[in-house]
Amino acid sequence: MRTKLVASALAWLMLVMLVPNLLAGESSPAVRLAVAPKYPTLTLAGRIYGRVTVRVTIDRAGTVKDARVVEGHPMLREAAVNAAQQWKFYESAATERVVMLKFSFVILPANSKVQAQTVFLPPHGVEIRQKPIEPAKPAAGEQGDGERPAPRAISKT
Repeated sequence: MRTKLVASALAWLMLVMLVPNLLAGESSPAVRLAVAPKYPTLTLAGRIYGRVTVRVTIDRAGTVKDARVVEGHPMLREAAVNAAQQWKFYESAATERVVMLKFSFVILPANSKVQAQTVFLPPHGVEIRQKPIEPAKPAAGEQGDGERPAPRAISKT
């Protein structure tokens, strides 16, 4: 009997230490302002996509104090962290809260009618959808077949 009581007390203590938001009556911090990252130009041109998970630490006032990447493509991480640092949450009695934000970078098909779209996925997700950058077309009179231009004579005047 005593062993069960000690085990129950230990389990309760671990729960209290690992999940402080449950005791405060807060299942998940409510978002006051969510900011979507900009799709990095180089990654979009390279048709790189994926999900980045960012762990943010929030103070009592709802300000993000720390943002660190948990997982995600290295070329998408900086954009996700920059956006995560701008998020705002509602105030809480808890001194410190931790939330996982999920940013999904999606490349739209070339025939999509939408150039770019941001979708907020409550409670802590954002999907950034964008069409890939089309290669620049040569201007009229320029060669566009990949050949080198013909050499030009240089005047000495």
